[in-house]
Amino acid sequence: MKIIRVTYFALATLLSAASCSKEAAESEIDWSSGEIYFRPSLSDVATSRAEDMTLDHLESFQVTCFNTGDINKDAAGFIIPYFEDATFIRRSTPASVTYISSPAEGPRDWPAGGGLLKFLAFSPSRAVMANNNSAITDANRSQYFNLINTSTEINSTTAVGYRLGTVRVNPDISRQFDFVTAEASGERWKDFNNGVELAFHHQMSQVELKAWGSGVAYNFDIAGVRLGNPVVEDVFIFSDTDTPSASGSWKTDIQAVNDKVEYLYRGNIADGQLPASGDRIFHITHTEHNTVESAESIMGQGGCAMVIPTVNPKWEGLADPNIAMQPYATNKMYFSILLRVTDAASGYKIYPYPDKPYEMTVIHYAVDRAGQIITRLYPGLTEGTFFTDPELQQPYVATEGVEIQDFGWAAVPVDVDWDAGKRYVYTLNYSEGIGVHDPDDPEPGKPIVGKSTISWGVSVDRWEYAAKNDDYDPDVIVP
Repeated sequence: MKIIRVTYFALATLLSAASCSKEAAESEIDWSSGEIYFRPSLSDVATSRAEDMTLDHLESFQVTCFNTGDINKDAAGFIIPYFEDATFIRRSTPASVTYISSPAEGPRDWPAGGGLLKFLAFSPSRAVMANNNSAITDANRSQYFNLINTSTEINSTTAVGYRLGTVRVNPDISRQFDFVTAEASGERWKDFNNGVELAFHHQMSQVELKAWGSGVAYNFDIAGVRLGNPVVEDVFIFSDTDTPSASGSWKTDIQAVNDKVEYLYRGNIADGQLPASGDRIFHITHTEHNTVESAESIMGQGGCAMVIPTVNPKWEGLADPNIAMQPYATNKMYFSILLRVTDAASGYKIYPYPDKPYEMTVIHYAVDRAGQIITRLYPGLTEGTFFTDPELQQPYVATEGVEIQDFGWAAVPVDVDWDAGKRYVYTLNYSEGIGVHDPDDPEPGKPIVGKSTISWGVSVDRWEYAAKNDDYDPDVIVP
């Protein structure tokens, strides 16, 4: 695995204080002092989104430190950290890249009495992960991203137990983050001159969907993607008093929460949502994306999904013994694609059903002749009227060359076994099918237009791409 020196472009530049996003100047460091500093490394990755942690993206990170040679306890008997959740920022010179404590927080020095220090680091910061996450409201904010210290003294030595409670993945794929962590030990006599080495590890799984189809009967227009029921909430363990790990791990027990994450394509009128430039409809026709070699990403400008590593069997669809329950819900795994299907010969719309035999989720867009999305639309109370906001306050006036198109969700059941630090690329083959109705539709699992089979294939890349022997098949047959 290739190891690269890291400069880090902080997500904090997007969401947090400016004091954490500026490089330290040469004159800010007194090298005759006892200040702690770091030299991180990060495994090479396949870049797929702006928030990937790469050579140019690591600008700052948070560090908690325990002095294993000087044990101080709080009233509950837990060992008090030497310092906790301190911000370290990048310092670049022509010869090296190091990270020093943020000037806004003051220096973090080696202890005068010496001692072996244990460092636990992560990025982005808790504030960055919480800010602008639509799943986290002011009322429930205190439930997420809490640092939990359970460090104890065993046989007169420090047993570090430290975790990040209830990490929450944003349900909007375009706003998700790549979470990296590192663990190291250091002593002043050994690490003062060169800095403490930190080897960061990617702790998320990265997922991308591609699509193609060789059939000539139907044309497919795609305008969104959904990952149904990956793990979106869990506790991350930096260090455990019973089973220590150099790279950390997810708890993945009863506290883990499964839910859907998605990205609906967006227009150049996006009500402040990113991106502002607008997506294009993805076409599968007899001339576009009609071979496996021409398959391309259908993630739009949202980029690849970043989710907590997940093991989840495929959704059973109509075979689910609970399929008739009202309301129906499943925690099994599936992908769902927001699409529009037309007959290739006549142009007649097949899906979403023109006569809407039952109520289903339908998303409307204003789309120009080039397939560029202008804006999402919301139906008014009278047929044929649309608004650009869900509150129905801003009427939409159609313009020449713009068509109002409707899209519906079509699901593909898939079983997954995703590891941290790996990138999984699924290629959906629409040559023989359209999919089944999404679990959120009133007739979940029912084949769309009487067709069901969708083939699919998967490749993985370390980030590292995953491979078929990682218990997943990248080629997905669309039912």
